[in-house]
Parts: sequence; C-alpha cells; structure tokens
Amino acid sequence: MNSNKLIVMLDPRGVITSGGTDVINRQAEYAKKLDLIDRSTKTSFLIISSSQKSFFINIKKMNFNLTSVSKPTYNSYRFSKLAFQMLKTIDSDVNLFVVGDPWESYVSAYFLKKCLKKSIPIQIQVHADIADPRWRRISIRNLIRFWIAKKTLLDASSVRCVSWQQKLNLMKYFGIDEGIISVIPIPIRTSKPISNKSNRPRTIGFIGRIHTDRGIWQFIDLVKTLNQRDKSFKILIAGDGPEKDKFFAKLESAFPKNRFKYVGQIDQQKLHRTWKSVGVLVSMAPVESYGRVLRESLLAGVPVWATASSGVVDLLDCAEPGTVKILDLEKNESDLHKDFESLLKVKVGSKFRDKFIKENNSYADKLAKSWIDTIEKFKK
Repeated sequence: MNSNKLIVMLDPRGVITSGGTDVINRQAEYAKKLDLIDRSTKTSFLIISSSQKSFFINIKKMNFNLTSVSKPTYNSYRFSKLAFQMLKTIDSDVNLFVVGDPWESYVSAYFLKKCLKKSIPIQIQVHADIADPRWRRISIRNLIRFWIAKKTLLDASSVRCVSWQQKLNLMKYFGIDEGIISVIPIPIRTSKPISNKSNRPRTIGFIGRIHTDRGIWQFIDLVKTLNQRDKSFKILIAGDGPEKDKFFAKLESAFPKNRFKYVGQIDQQKLHRTWKSVGVLVSMAPVESYGRVLRESLLAGVPVWATASSGVVDLLDCAEPGTVKILDLEKNESDLHKDFESLLKVKVGSKFRDKFIKENNSYADKLAKSWIDTIEKFKK
C-alpha cells in the first residue's frame, strides 16, 4: 500500500487555530488549489497545530486535515515529539514542511526531521518585515529573533514573503539567495464596499493586534494631540493582544472613555460590517511588510492614515491619490488635524479595488505552486 504524500504545516504557537474560521478556511483554500495543481500525485495538506481551547480539534475536508496535539507552546522539542507521535498513527510520506515563522515553527520542523530520520525540505513563511533594521530595534525580543532568523532562513529550502520590499530586505540584510524567495501576499476575502462616499463618520479605526510592534503607544499620542483641537471625533478599536490591558489603561487616562468603543477580536464577516462605522483607518506600526488590514480598509471604501513603512509606501504607490496619507507625528496638531479632515472627505474609488481583486485571486494558486516547486527542486 502506498503511503499518503503529505505537505505538513507546523504551528506550535497555535496561530492558525487562534485565528478562527477565517484563517482555517484560508488554509483549506490552499489545500483545494494544491489538489487542482497536483492531482497526479494526490498530495494532501496536513496542519499539526496547537489550541488553547482543546487538544482534540480535528478538521478533515478533501485533502485537508487540521489537528491539534497540544496547548500553544514555545517548546519546539516537545511539540515535535507530539507531532511525531501523531504522524506515526498514519501511513504518511512527508514531502515538505511549511512553517509560519523562522523561530519556534522552524525549530519544530528541524527536530521532527530528526525524528523521522529523513531529509525533508522546509519552506519558511515570513509575514513581518523582520529584516528591516527598524524591526529589531523595537525590542530586545525582536533583536534576539532577528539573529535566530539570520541563521534559520539561510537553511530554508524556500522562503515565502508577502511584499517586494520585504524580499529586498531579506536579500540585503540576511543574504538570502533571490532564487529561493517567492513574493506571495496573503489572500484577502473581498466583498462589496461598505462605503465609497465622502463625509464618513468622524471615527478613527484601530484594527489589529494590540502589541508594541503595532505602534500602540504612538496611537495614544496621536489621539491625545488631535483631541486638543477636536472634541468631536471618536475611536473604534478591534483586536486583541498581550498588551491590551495596559493599552486601555493608558488610553483612558489620555482620552475620554465615552468617545471610544472596543469591539474585541472580530472575524472577517463582522469586520466587513464594522467598516461602516469607521471614517479613517489609522496604522501606527513602525514596520509593516504588506498591510493586510490597510488593503481591506481601502476595499471597504475607507481611507488609510499610516506611518511610513515598506508596506505603506508600496500601498501608496498603487492606491488612488489622496486615499492613503503618511502619518507623521513630528507634525504640529494643526497639520495633523488637516490631514485627518482631508481623509474624512476623500472618496475611495474603484480603480484600486478592481486591480487588487484580480491579483488577489491568484495568491492561493501561487502558494500551492510554490510548495510543489520546492519539493521538485529539492529532489534534483
């Protein structure tokens, strides 16, 4: 009996399961594209993950299988042992490991290869612009992770990143061979725009992970400055993160509590409905590789105000004039307020949306193809 050919994604920190149905459905779409591309060998896509809620999450669909073997962990060795035990229960031939970061996930794949006693290629997916020198200066943790990634990325069979500037940074600062890097953004679920008119709600939206890396303290500085001139605007915050409590404690001391609303962590469907309550999306991330939420904002008809980064500059180049502005906290309160007012009045047209949707529809195909290409190159 022939073994099942597998592409295995390892997720020791439970990023996929904590992302909810949107993230899981996106992985299932990758499996669907893999099936269309590689029907001759019938390769299946298996995710070995972790979950805070249950050890027994098990989703099977077509050639897609997601299973949880532990609680989220930074212990790559233990996770690899649990993954090995799981793989022993099925008749499998692992052809490729896909890992979502060059740290715990990569190390899990490294140990699992040792357990399987087989040479298996590894694709590392890099979502943040970790090679940008500004990223490693954000925290000691980032600095340590930078030096780890500098080693692990050089050992990868292939690297998937999400923007061209991110690719250039990986080549420049990590010395990665251009030939093993694929630029494939994360697909976005698109729907009809909520708003394409001017004079939207006087509400600033902050959507995403509540973490120092996202510029949350600078966001407080911004709304505090704007509030000195304008007492009418409101804030809507969606997301979660390790510094949520500290963030809200500081925000409440700097901004009237009755003028901001927190809606928690929301899925893609709820986010789409939320855009009608947002006048301008603000992003304060000092380093942004792609800016998924920024693009979702424009697709919904909401303009973007963001600090300069490679992802934002790339978006600025392809967005319609006036719909994206660089946010500079060095400006005085009068100039910042003028920028805010101009964004509230700008109309987001359809040109960006039409072009984006065409490109977005190709990303799942490209990722599945990159897996097959990595396997074929490794065999040579």
